[in-house]
Amino acid sequence: MKKLLMIGFLAALLLGACSEETATEETTEEQKETEKTAQETGNAKQEFMRFYMSVSKTINATDADLNTFEINQTEGTLPEGADLQAMKDAAKASAEKIAAAVEGIEIPETLADQKKDIETALGSIEESYDMKADELTKEADFEAAIAKFAEADEKLNDLLKAQELNPSSLYTEVAK
Repeated sequence: MKKLLMIGFLAALLLGACSEETATEETTEEQKETEKTAQETGNAKQEFMRFYMSVSKTINATDADLNTFEINQTEGTLPEGADLQAMKDAAKASAEKIAAAVEGIEIPETLADQKKDIETALGSIEESYDMKADELTKEADFEAAIAKFAEADEKLNDLLKAQELNPSSLYTEVAK
């Protein structure tokens, strides 16, 4: 009877050890999957933030003359005559360079899921600067161009929110 009791006890002990090992293996696999998903999500967030910041850097690299014109226009301190035309010409060239630079922005492969929305936003930004360049040959009324840029800003903010990131204003970052 003692032998039978001992065999039963050892069998229970052995089964308990095996089930713990199986549970531990399952938990480890679940932890690895969770870590992998968190890492991918974190990488996507980081990659999107890096991309978002590169858009403002690209614009800021060539927008000085346009910003100068817009600031002087807002403050009512635009020069007259030939000086005004020179300022408009420089601002127009700046707007055209920005549009070309935005068109050349490449979307990283890691953002393939958002590519269509990003392309739409970049297209609106490019169109906005094309509109500004066109307006600089006229009255320089930028309301429609600013509205077009706001569309892009809204689209990018939707993408930021989808990545669980805080919304931002690209327009504020580039209109300095």
